Amino acid sequence: MIRRVSVFLIFCFYLVTFAFAQDTKPNGYFLKDSVKIGEPVPYSLSYKDKKNRPVIFPDSLFSFAPFELIDKAYFDTRSDSINSIDSAVYYLATFEIDTVQSLSIPVFVYTGKDSIPIFSAKDSIILNQVVTQMPDTVNLSETRAFQPVSRQFNYPYWIIGLIILGVIAIVVAVIWGREITKRIKLYRLKKKLEKFQQEFDQEIESISADTEKTKIESLLKFWKSYMESLEQMPYTKLTTKEIIQIQKNSSLEETLKSIDKNIYSTIAVTALQNDFEYLKDYSVDRYNHVTEEIKNA
Repeated sequence: MIRRVSVFLIFCFYLVTFAFAQDTKPNGYFLKDSVKIGEPVPYSLSYKDKKNRPVIFPDSLFSFAPFELIDKAYFDTRSDSINSIDSAVYYLATFEIDTVQSLSIPVFVYTGKDSIPIFSAKDSIILNQVVTQMPDTVNLSETRAFQPVSRQFNYPYWIIGLIILGVIAIVVAVIWGREITKRIKLYRLKKKLEKFQQEFDQEIESISADTEKTKIESLLKFWKSYMESLEQMPYTKLTTKEIIQIQKNSSLEETLKSIDKNIYSTIAVTALQNDFEYLKDYSVDRYNHVTEEIKNA
């Protein structure tokens, strides 16, 4: 008995729901009679229901097949003392080739625990076909006019090229890295020597018995600076005595002492140019010694 009553109540619920849906069906229709493929067409949907009853209109998650949603516009609810009217316009586009295409869109009425979909009556629209009949052959017009195309950077090839260059660089560094380093050092030392000789010769030519002692001292510091960069020794911070103790060269000793006498003594030294010429020759000799050590390393 209880089972029969339950079945009867369920039947009555669906009957009421069906009657409610039939009495309050939404009004949906296209605002145009025909449409082209891909052209947006407006579809109007409105629904009249009792005031303050929640009604949900479809959004972008709803399937509008065979159409696709392009845009939508919702309008404010209009109400009187009894009823409310909700409305929206959907802008749809089709890419199907059927001559006549139909659509029915529902609204969802919230009943408290669930929502009931109520569909509008189907409305149809005619597809305006641009090409009505495909010819057997098509005459194509030929053109040889140049059309400029923007160039795009090929990142995959660029990355592959960098990887290949990296591998080549590693191989070269492993096999010929030491030899390349030697050649770079020798090249830099040669350039420094050429620059030193050129500037040192110009200073030597300007030396005379009347040359100021400060200029002679400055020229000696210039020679020490070059020797310091050549042999990686602090020549500029060493005295003549300390340099002689390191180099152990009698000719160098006599030359440096002669220059010191000219700087710090009132006695004029006539062989001053010869002394600086010797320092230049000594620099070349030390250059040859350093380069030989690099080559044999």
